[in-house]
Amino acid sequence: MAVKKKELEIRALLIEENEIIIESLSEIMRSRSMGFNVITHKDPTQAINLIQGGSLSIVIADDKCGKKEGLEILQIAQKEVPTATRLLLTSRVNDDAVQAALKDRLIYRYITKPWLTEDLIMTLNTAADTYRLSEKNRSLTLEKNDLERTVRDLEKMAESGGGAGNAAPVAVQAAQTQVTAGDGDAGTIMQAMIEMLYIYHPNLKSNAIRTMALVKTIAEIQQMEKLAADSLYQAAALHDIAIPGVDRPIIRRWIRDPEKCNRDEMKIIEQHPLHAIEMLKPYPMFKEAEPIIRAHHEDWSGKGYPNRLKGETIPFEARLLRVALDFCSKHADPIQAMLDIEELSGDLYDPDAVRAVAKAVPLTEMPTGEREILLIELKEGMTLGRDINNANGFLLFPKGKTLTQAMCDKLFNIDRISPLDPYVLVYC
Repeated sequence: MAVKKKELEIRALLIEENEIIIESLSEIMRSRSMGFNVITHKDPTQAINLIQGGSLSIVIADDKCGKKEGLEILQIAQKEVPTATRLLLTSRVNDDAVQAALKDRLIYRYITKPWLTEDLIMTLNTAADTYRLSEKNRSLTLEKNDLERTVRDLEKMAESGGGAGNAAPVAVQAAQTQVTAGDGDAGTIMQAMIEMLYIYHPNLKSNAIRTMALVKTIAEIQQMEKLAADSLYQAAALHDIAIPGVDRPIIRRWIRDPEKCNRDEMKIIEQHPLHAIEMLKPYPMFKEAEPIIRAHHEDWSGKGYPNRLKGETIPFEARLLRVALDFCSKHADPIQAMLDIEELSGDLYDPDAVRAVAKAVPLTEMPTGEREILLIELKEGMTLGRDINNANGFLLFPKGKTLTQAMCDKLFNIDRISPLDPYVLVYC
């Protein structure tokens, strides 16, 4: 039996002067569920010395650390330990400097003061996952470089006639196969990023896996070349990887209805395709998917984002992805969902892309996903994706339970007397 590899240890540096924040945040990070190795410093100079020593997974700085600004410290961290995930503790979330740091990827996210424990844990977990992905990519790159050197050495040996019989050519072929397999680790990275999305908001993973299934069928029907088909599939998986950089309450509103977000919130959200491209820069295997991801929110009419592209200036694969994503995010009867999309053909959507998706939908077996809905939206026939407990932690209905109307009514009545968690998870 294969031994499971030990998960990479997360070594977190917290730079903070407030004892209460230090104690509270350290306790959460050191808890059994997280298991971070936490180092704390009140003195920014000592913290910078530690940063310059390297070997850190996460760096968290308060926006004011003694005589130094938190962003100044994180700039040093960006230079000295570029693979570490950088977080800012701040109560100035609307400050131009903070928003610029987020936009420019100086910080992965900010942690608001005061914080909600649930959101804090989610942010820390996704920050840890981001670091692990970065380290995985670095390891794969080193492995690939070693294999490429081996290929070159063996090719020289083969050209000079070295080795016995056909041993050198066979070895060259085997090494080349290994290099190709190294490139194929795109699947591992994609899966890890999708799981990171799930931690942040389950709907994002659900939309990704459903869209991946649909675009695979579309590529087959369209008889797309392998490179284009693979790029479309990768874009379906990775298009939302920058969403965790936005506060979850904002994203919850955006997922439910973009019109619920104000103009400033939408400006932040509209940058996520560009931020996703920046996140993918260290992964050359996704280069062909980048133009598709960049344009997956562009409208046929030219009113989309981030670049207001119009008509055929939008890459065709991005037009396909736009329709497929919107179909998969509706979680409605497939016929009704397609009718809703067809009404916007020629406005939001390329008519050719709409027709391509319409052909693929009945031929696609959609995977089971999970989505977050409001408690009041529960309906008969829905199956719970996680337990529902009352305010005292008593189990009302377990994960996997398919609800009847009587069960829904019971939950609604309990909620009126003693409010339950307003968000529930159901399978879709």
